[in-house]
Amino acid sequence: MSKRIQYLIFSLLLASVHPGFSQGKTVEGVVVDSKSKEPLAYATIGIRGTLAGTATNSEGRFILSISDDLMDSSLFCSYMGYKDFSLRVGDIDGGITIELEPDVFTLDEVEVRPWTAWEYVWNAMQRIEQNYPQNAYMTNGYYSEYMSENNVFLKFTEGVIETYNPSYGEHKESQSKVLKARRRDDLGTWQFMRDKIDKKYEKEKRKAEKKGEKWEQGASIDEEIISASFGGPEEVLSSDPLRDTASFLDLNFKKRYKYFIEGYTRYRGEQVIIIGFKSKGKYEHQKQSGKIFISLEDDAIISIEYDSKIVIPAIAKPILFVLGIGISNPEIHATIHYKPIADLWYLNDFSIRGGAQLIRKKMFGKNERSQFDVDMALINNSFDLENVHEIPEEERIDRDKPLEEQVAPDPGFWKDYKVIRPSRLSAP
Repeated sequence: MSKRIQYLIFSLLLASVHPGFSQGKTVEGVVVDSKSKEPLAYATIGIRGTLAGTATNSEGRFILSISDDLMDSSLFCSYMGYKDFSLRVGDIDGGITIELEPDVFTLDEVEVRPWTAWEYVWNAMQRIEQNYPQNAYMTNGYYSEYMSENNVFLKFTEGVIETYNPSYGEHKESQSKVLKARRRDDLGTWQFMRDKIDKKYEKEKRKAEKKGEKWEQGASIDEEIISASFGGPEEVLSSDPLRDTASFLDLNFKKRYKYFIEGYTRYRGEQVIIIGFKSKGKYEHQKQSGKIFISLEDDAIISIEYDSKIVIPAIAKPILFVLGIGISNPEIHATIHYKPIADLWYLNDFSIRGGAQLIRKKMFGKNERSQFDVDMALINNSFDLENVHEIPEEERIDRDKPLEEQVAPDPGFWKDYKVIRPSRLSAP
């Protein structure tokens, strides 16, 4: 995990939503467990025989536009541990609820090898060249980021991103270009310690007026949040655990973790082993735990989930004490899925969610608390393996500049661009 992402949590300064253009037929729906009816987040949705697709958001909802020439094709849905779902596109009328059935099997069906949990991980890492693209390719994806305080959105930015992805054999970063982007300016305002912040501005204003000076207010905290950059889609792409080997996949850091076989499941009919891992102590101010899903058919890592609990550095605690501020439960959760295309696995979607509670400690009266959550999500909804080209340096995304400031506004585009947003975020 990059240090920039860790910084996001400490600074507390994003909506797994997925796109579709309004052409041909637009299919909108929700994917749920057939028994519990609980939504299934990040299920893969696609059109069989094509490179187009999407994934459900954190609420199990999706939207996908399908061209007229694909009406006889099949819409399919896949999710780890469930049987695949398939339905002819032309037979879909209006909204759809996809109920996936658990793919249950007995342990004696599994090809059990005399390996330790780490050996499964090590073997998968040795097969990167066989299981992941060794040629560069292009993707077109939808990116979103938001920040909320106590479930009230303070920032929401979205963009359509073109990316040049180098092969997994190259020590080279991805290159991205923002095609379209916008932000919402009609959201809530920062509330934590608001009285103290406002008093500070008033004090500065009175001080300037007393000296006969012209007082010019700098950017407010609300303006700072709206214009803040979280690193954008390139931050997400640069955190691909396979491309930039994560510590829990690296032989050099093996001794820092415990590995164990957590169980078995199926994905697209293939047997999958679940390798659990947990750090033995803190590393880079965090404690990690998670799951690595490995196909037993081709020994490929097809999904990764991990949690990082942030440990506040000892050097920061006295500063927080003096300021009267506490930070509770800072953590990051990441989910990564890879998509099979022509016998290889490509990065399909990646979400990074983080949160922490800020506490303003008061000597008299009730402490003030605010829960802050940040989220960055990217889903690649189309892949191009033939028309591959690097992004000119002057056109690449500037990580330190908000996406919407790197491209001309285009209200007409967004009017036709259909997106599933979090239900708490009303349509603009």
